[in-house]
Amino acid sequence: MKRNLTLFLLVLISGGCRADRAPNSSATIDYIRQTGRLWGVAEVSLNENSSITLVDAKSSGVGLKLMMRDSNNKVVDSVTLKPGRSCTLSDGHHVFITYELRAIKQGRIIITVTDKFDARSFGDGIKRTKETITISPYKN
Repeated sequence: MKRNLTLFLLVLISGGCRADRAPNSSATIDYIRQTGRLWGVAEVSLNENSSITLVDAKSSGVGLKLMMRDSNNKVVDSVTLKPGRSCTLSDGHHVFITYELRAIKQGRIIITVTDKFDARSFGDGIKRTKETITISPYKN
């Protein structure tokens, strides 16, 4: 019972089964567009070498229970990305969010977000949404 409740809450938090969602929309991407903050990322900073550093949300914010993995699939607390490089945040089972840095222009970050939710264990399929979004750096 406890496991089923945990999975149900995870689905609700990640936006996996919201009845008000359009079929091709993503709650994760909607959140990023509306807030300018990446799901599961406490801080985004610009570096002098045309890269960004993402800091995993360990203690507060949305997606704080997701593990951040670098391009080598190693669990990390932060990751530095150059254009064309990516990292993934996941719960290890259902939620998989990939952030790929596309470019930095005029102090703004252009990033492609791929949101994948695997709901097969809930009797549904795999939902995947991909969108390129522009955000500003931020701190928690």
